[in-house]
Amino acid sequence: MRILVAYDGTLNAKDVVRYGLYRIKATGGELKVLHMLGSGALKDFEGFELYEALRDEAVRHLKELQKIVDESGVGQRVELISSEGGLEAELIAIAEEGRFDLILVPEKFAGIAESSISRVVVVPRDYAGFKVLLVDDEEAFAKALSERLSLKKFRTEVVARGEEALEHIGQAAPDIVLLDLRMPGMDGIDVLKNIKALYPEVQVIILSGHEIAGDREEAIRYGAFDFVRKPADIDLLAGKIKEAYWMKIEQPATDFLRGEAIG
Repeated sequence: MRILVAYDGTLNAKDVVRYGLYRIKATGGELKVLHMLGSGALKDFEGFELYEALRDEAVRHLKELQKIVDESGVGQRVELISSEGGLEAELIAIAEEGRFDLILVPEKFAGIAESSISRVVVVPRDYAGFKVLLVDDEEAFAKALSERLSLKKFRTEVVARGEEALEHIGQAAPDIVLLDLRMPGMDGIDVLKNIKALYPEVQVIILSGHEIAGDREEAIRYGAFDFVRKPADIDLLAGKIKEAYWMKIEQPATDFLRGEAIG
């Protein structure tokens, strides 16, 4: 799969890049990042092919982009394309040509779908409308993580045991569950099995501070979206939560433009 993503350094655009990296990792495809040109020149970053010199204000954006790729795109085929004529104009031209299987854009560029031959998907700017359930028996850790996620604008609720989690999911229907692997009573794998059997649409990310051989493989086999070591980097975890949510509700930009976007 050939995917193009639009990147202008905004938080929304960073989410677009993370989502694109996840998609090519899953499909074995290649990702091209269309970056808005600034002023001044920029040296090449390892792993990227720069078609033209970029300008000074692009330095910070490119460094942030490199950090995202280092965290989430190791070993993936990623190429950077600079846009001299303006990002939106370049996007429209590329969309009309249909050279990509999928184009991922921030919310402000949703309108390019109207002239695109390729499929266009909009990554939303605001994720406050979806619900995250944190399941962890370590009270101090759960409270601290919940507070940090709240600062990232995620609506998070906390329960301490697996049995409580299943009851809560039945009543409140969260979108994403962050699930501790080892807890008293039902452990994380048992809770995961029950969630996927009863509520298969709910995405589950396993958290573990004491990973042993086979834990990650077992969790993925039983339907976990991902497996994250504690203590998790909050930006990395936030990116994975957004990926899991977007995979759940992915919509073409044409639906977004009709006002049917979720969140």
